[in-house]
Amino acid sequence: MDPDTDPLVVLFKSIGLTQAKALEAVKAPKSASILKNIIESHKDTVTSLEEKHATLLANLAVLLSKAPSLAVDRRDFIVRAVLDSKLKSVDQITGRF
Repeated sequence: MDPDTDPLVVLFKSIGLTQAKALEAVKAPKSASILKNIIESHKDTVTSLEEKHATLLANLAVLLSKAPSLAVDRRDFIVRAVLDSKLKSVDQITGRF
């Protein structure tokens, strides 16, 4: 499939990921599915983010794909903290698990 028309690449770019990071995110199906869910759950607040925030959300999806199940409300709390710039690094996100 053409990366420019892949629906996940387009979706991931819509939150502020670069083409390269969007392509990288799509390569891991489990974390890509989680990131897609995060975007769909927060579509009013996660469009056209600064690249740093978008990258942190992509990293959160990777962490969630490797971690034991995290309650949706806890995940949403972490997403809001990233968007509000209260969590600014992967280490800070990891500390919230």
